[in-house]
Amino acid sequence: MTEQFCNKRQILIVDDAELAREIEALFLHHAGCTVVEAEDGVQALQKYLELRPVLVILDIIMPNLNGIQTLKQLKKVDPAVRVLICTAADDYRMIDMALKEGALGYIIKPFKGEEFLKKVHDIIGDI
Repeated sequence: MTEQFCNKRQILIVDDAELAREIEALFLHHAGCTVVEAEDGVQALQKYLELRPVLVILDIIMPNLNGIQTLKQLKKVDPAVRVLICTAADDYRMIDMALKEGALGYIIKPFKGEEFLKKVHDIIGDI
């Protein structure tokens, strides 16, 4: 999936690992997305309230607020928020918890670019 499907839609990447944010942003830029980044859940909430991106790509293991806590807070401020979990933790108990809290999907790092973009497209492609 190399075509541009984002049409400058804004996506928020939330991950405490700078390299992970850079890799995800690179794929999203090639798909025509505008990317905003946050290092933790606290920053994510602030940026979401300010910018209202069409998608939040959220790591689970982060300082301050972890991904599950961040997801719960995002759902409180906007029950329609779209969240894709992107984590290196293959703890399916945590992933299942995120899905029960309202995440629309997940992807395990490391991932292939095509797989990542397909997950993003599946969530925002019809917006």
